[in-house]
Amino acid sequence: MKRVLLHLGFCSSALIGIAQTTVYPERLRADLDVLRGAIHRAHPDPYRYITNGELDALFDAVRDSISEPMRSEEFTARLIPVLSRIGDSRLRIDLAPAELEARLAQATLPPFEVCVLEEGLFITEELKGFRSFAPGSRIETINGFSATRILRDLGAWVVCDGASTACRAKGIEDRFRELFLITYGHASKYLVEAVAPDGSRKEEVVTGLRLEEMKRTRKPNGLELHPWRSTWEPESAALWVSLASLDPSALEASGQKSKAFLEAMLNELHENGARVLVIDVRGAGGDELGMAEVLFAAIAREPFRVLQGITVRAGQLHALPGDAVLPDDYLASLDRNYLPVRNGVHALRPDDPRLLPVHPARHAFGGKVYVVCDGGTRDAAAAFVMLAKRSNRARVVGQELGTNAHSFTGGRTVTVVAPNSGVRLTLPLLRYLPEGSSDAPLDHGEQPHHRASQQSWALEAGRDAVRVALLEMTRELR
Repeated sequence: MKRVLLHLGFCSSALIGIAQTTVYPERLRADLDVLRGAIHRAHPDPYRYITNGELDALFDAVRDSISEPMRSEEFTARLIPVLSRIGDSRLRIDLAPAELEARLAQATLPPFEVCVLEEGLFITEELKGFRSFAPGSRIETINGFSATRILRDLGAWVVCDGASTACRAKGIEDRFRELFLITYGHASKYLVEAVAPDGSRKEEVVTGLRLEEMKRTRKPNGLELHPWRSTWEPESAALWVSLASLDPSALEASGQKSKAFLEAMLNELHENGARVLVIDVRGAGGDELGMAEVLFAAIAREPFRVLQGITVRAGQLHALPGDAVLPDDYLASLDRNYLPVRNGVHALRPDDPRLLPVHPARHAFGGKVYVVCDGGTRDAAAAFVMLAKRSNRARVVGQELGTNAHSFTGGRTVTVVAPNSGVRLTLPLLRYLPEGSSDAPLDHGEQPHHRASQQSWALEAGRDAVRVALLEMTRELR
């Protein structure tokens, strides 16, 4: 009876939590035409995995399926499979920000941090001081929904580059509560079944929390606020450098400066007589590819470049639907820095500074380098990893990158707002071609030399399995 009443209460809360105005079919079809036109006109590489005709057929199928009024997230859900076939994680469709933020602020959500492993969905931390489940417990069900279904349903909202599975797992981890809300709604209580690390099964009712309550639970110290950190490991004669982001604004917000940090890092390596440098960019991203240059220069042995080319499609003749316009400075740069259009594409001039070789830092580290990455390593951080592997400067440990190995989009974006549903389509305008060649499949990210990922035993102990294994290997090699 407890399970039945709780499940009914959850369904009721879910329906209340997602209630919003519906939009008539003809208006949704008009929105669909706006979004379709924007992708065809402005996306820099929409036909990599699908032809123009196949893409239109997908849009037509969505159009035909709209036969009754829908809420915004229902309309968005119809479009996610289309974006997944295009295969660009930078091509995003979102609910109106004010609407999503209001719903997230009001919702009481599962009070867990989670980790997606091969064995399933695991609890890494239970917030607000509750200890219903030990870290490392594997979730079986939440309010009657199996973990397998939860991973499938939440993963359907995560658009990845090509077929990268590591990217999808990381997306579920990072957006777990948001995706849970838009998929199932929310409840004041959650009936959770889990398997503890010792193998025992446990069923508990846990109280849902608002995001603000969860934020108050976390009190990071000053060092944890810095996105760039280093730790000396004397037994391995190794310096472990963790870079949580390659976004210049994230560094600026914390008061850090990339060049000053890297100079101090090189001094520390020299003073300690370090044999090994580990650069950990798991979960790191950043739109500014110049950050990849600055970072790689600290370990480079010869001149290098991050990119071999940049292409764009959207130009002066590509008027966007609705109120969206191409930025003036983007159009000016197109005229100044790109070759005339050929086969519908503008290519960056070969003498552009972005394609010129970069020299190593004056006191660049010359010892052994390992780079640690995962499915959340994207954009500038991914470009750094690609360069480190393809130049044979480092051994790459971890998982497949979240960014495609052969070309990826980024740079300036344009946002198109559907006039009736309010959903927002964000389109990247540039396509990057990384330097060098890759052995990765065409629809996957760069592959590591050595595969490694977090393990359930490490979750229980509050440890990082990849770090433990890599440092143990460096000690043995020493």
